[in-house]
Amino acid sequence: MNIQELEALVDKGESQRLEFKQSTGQRTNAARAVCAMLNDIGGCVLFGVRDNGTIVGQDVTDQTLRALSSELSRIEPPAFPDIETVQLKSGATVIALIISGGGGPYIFDGSCTHCRTCCFRENDPGRPALVSTACNPGSIGQCIVPQGLYHTRKMATPSRFGRNRPIPCT
Repeated sequence: MNIQELEALVDKGESQRLEFKQSTGQRTNAARAVCAMLNDIGGCVLFGVRDNGTIVGQDVTDQTLRALSSELSRIEPPAFPDIETVQLKSGATVIALIISGGGGPYIFDGSCTHCRTCCFRENDPGRPALVSTACNPGSIGQCIVPQGLYHTRKMATPSRFGRNRPIPCT
């Protein structure tokens, strides 16, 4: 990705497939968004872009990338988004995580007895949300979440809801 491609992407604004984070200090929330995108149609998370679309970049060191990688390792099963960097004229760097979706189910920072599921809010389907759930190890896709949220896990009978549509959590 070059600076022109980055600017064109940022001009589109945040959406279900595009998330802005000002810095890798927000890497936990970013990893949750990555998990949601993995369970859906994929997307991109940009570090160094404010919520209003201002491209600010950040200093990126090996330690920055290790910390980001460590956070992403909390996604199960392991996921490996493409990581690209874009150098700005200011010398700061934007990190782009490119996520391929549709391969779920994925969970973030979970275990079989008390896990977390990536969901989308019913009233704002473009914004991923994460809720705590309790899952049965044998049927991770059938989780318990609060009303008003939909998750994108594929259940045993996905044709009931349509292949790429959010499945109401029960």
